[in-house]
Amino acid sequence: MSEDKGVSAGRSLQLRALDFINDGVLICDASGQVIYADPAMARMLGTTPEHLADKDFDGIAATLAFENAQKWPDVKAALQESGGWHGEADVVGENGAAIHLDVRFRMLSDAEDRRLGILMVARDITRERSLERQVLQSEQMELVENLSIGIAHEFKNLLTVIMAYASLLQDQMRGQPMEKDIQKILEAAQLANDLTTRLVSVTRHSPPKLEDVDVFDILQDVEAVMRKILPRNIALFVPARAKLPKIHADSAVLYRAILNLCLNARDAMPNGGNLAIETDVVRIEEDDVALHPDRRAGTYVAISVTDTGQGMTPDVKMRIFEPFFTTKKGGTGMGLSVVQHLIRGMGGWLTVYSEPNLGSCFRIYIPVMASREAPVVVEDSVPSTALPGGKERLLVVDDDPLALAICQRLLQKAGYSVQKASGGEEALQWFRQHSHELDMVILDVVMPYMNGEDVYREMVRIRPDIKILVVSGFTPKTAERLLHISHAKFLSKPYSRSQLLQTVRDVLDQKK
Repeated sequence: MSEDKGVSAGRSLQLRALDFINDGVLICDASGQVIYADPAMARMLGTTPEHLADKDFDGIAATLAFENAQKWPDVKAALQESGGWHGEADVVGENGAAIHLDVRFRMLSDAEDRRLGILMVARDITRERSLERQVLQSEQMELVENLSIGIAHEFKNLLTVIMAYASLLQDQMRGQPMEKDIQKILEAAQLANDLTTRLVSVTRHSPPKLEDVDVFDILQDVEAVMRKILPRNIALFVPARAKLPKIHADSAVLYRAILNLCLNARDAMPNGGNLAIETDVVRIEEDDVALHPDRRAGTYVAISVTDTGQGMTPDVKMRIFEPFFTTKKGGTGMGLSVVQHLIRGMGGWLTVYSEPNLGSCFRIYIPVMASREAPVVVEDSVPSTALPGGKERLLVVDDDPLALAICQRLLQKAGYSVQKASGGEEALQWFRQHSHELDMVILDVVMPYMNGEDVYREMVRIRPDIKILVVSGFTPKTAERLLHISHAKFLSKPYSRSQLLQTVRDVLDQKK
């Protein structure tokens, strides 16, 4: 074998070896013509190595959308000046989707520093950047969650005040036309409280709290939200309230799932269309779930969300429940995977039927559960003379001045002697001197400087038999550790006057 043939064979072997790496490699000579392109580079550019051969390198590089809105002439000038360039760029792949590249250019020179060409090496970092965006969005969602919880706490304090003063006005307007108007204020405040609780639950990630739920209560909330955000060219159809068996579900989680499906349906109809929600009761037999070990036979309520949008191709439909898979620009790919996970956590499942240009139908199956004892609803229209009261002495601790004032007023109106404290330190200072005079403490959980748990521990140390009612605008989970330690009763803000007085009476009457 001659020396030239040996060198040629060695170079051929080197170039063939490049075909097996994942990074894309493109080489051009001094005239600017491509002399080598590996399969990875051709795949990123949406073509074949043969198609790239002998093509103009400048023309290929110009198809890249470089970071900071740079054009290829700018990058080339920097490359010629420094001998190299490193940055990021986007390119449209063969399937039409954008691919994010980490790109390096290097000027190739011989021993005499004569320029022989340009080497371009690119690596597909689309997935890495997607994961980084997911982490960033997760951090942003955590910030939103914390912010929403804080706002909800303050809002519940205000609702407590509104409901309490409305109930006092109602006492003064018994038998007068304005009594009905005040009752509407109370009902609206209760609806605002329910909505606040539900909105906060959308951002919180906790296990489902299963209970017997009326589907139409949830659909009513979904309809109210969707009618505010749907564009005028999308018609919404929601079934009228009908007699359906209650389902065993977490109402907040199911609300979140249905709302997510409705938002996806809206996004699938940029040019308008119809969005329909339907309900049905179905009986699933053993034969129906034979091929699905995660499903169980039984009676289910089916909730369908149907749109007349773009629909999905079979390959997209197969992947829609994969985490991080999305067809939306700027989407996270977490929506449907989260919905599926939430529905499975309630013993149900989610199915989809879709055809390109014919729309999509998502159907949620939730098991029916026979209703147990119905919850008792205490109406605030109960006359004050029928509400429980007493002569005991109480200490109310709350950092919100409005909530503190109205709580004191309601209790005093019911006959109690009330001492108030606007924080933990003030409460303890008074408690150390007068604990023997008290019958009970009403203690807010979340307070600045000294929280409810620290206050409780010190009070119990001073007087172990003191009765304490724990109050908070947050969920009971916020006070979980305190409730576990104290076994105290919990009252959630905003509370009605009847709820407050009845709970106080229950705590006072219970045996220690």
